[in-house]
Amino acid sequence: MFKSFFIITLTLFFTTLSADIQSSDDYGFPYIGEDISEQEQINEPITHRVLTKAQEFLGTPYKFGNNGEKKTDCSGFTQQVFSEFGISLPRSAIEQARYGKKIELKDLKVGDLLFYRTYKKAPSHVAIYAGDGKIIHASYKAKKVQYDEIDKKYYKQRFLYAKRIVSKED
Repeated sequence: MFKSFFIITLTLFFTTLSADIQSSDDYGFPYIGEDISEQEQINEPITHRVLTKAQEFLGTPYKFGNNGEKKTDCSGFTQQVFSEFGISLPRSAIEQARYGKKIELKDLKVGDLLFYRTYKKAPSHVAIYAGDGKIIHASYKAKKVQYDEIDKKYYKQRFLYAKRIVSKED
C-alpha cells in the first residue's frame, strides 16, 4: 500500500513539475511536419514561399473568427498560410504568439510574424513580414487581406514583438 502511495505521489509531483516548466510564455516551435526538410531543399527558401502563399490571399474578405477559404481573420490567415508548409499554428493570435523565437525588428526576415495589441493588452493581431518594411495581414479596418507599412502609425503604436517560427535552427 505504501509503495502504491509513493508511486502515485511521485507521479503527481513530476506531472506538476513538468506542467510548470511548460507554462512559460514561449513554447518553442509549433508542430513542423516532416516534409519541411524536403521543402527547404528546393531552391526558393521556405520564407519566400510563405510570402507567395500569403499573397494568394490578397483581397480575401475579413471576418472575425473565420478561417475559411472565402473569409478569414488575422490568425486564421497566418494559420492557413503556414499550414501549407506543414507548420501547424494554433488558432488565435495570443496562442500563436507563444511559439517561435523573439527577434528584433532590425533582424526581421520575410515570413516572420509580428504581434500587436489592438483590443486588449495581450497579442490580439498578427501579421506576416513581407519585406521592404511591409506586412501582409487580414485587416479588420480594411475588411480584407492586404499589405500595410510596418511603420504606419496605427501599427507602430500597437506593436508588441516579432517572432521567427519557420526554422528549427533559429
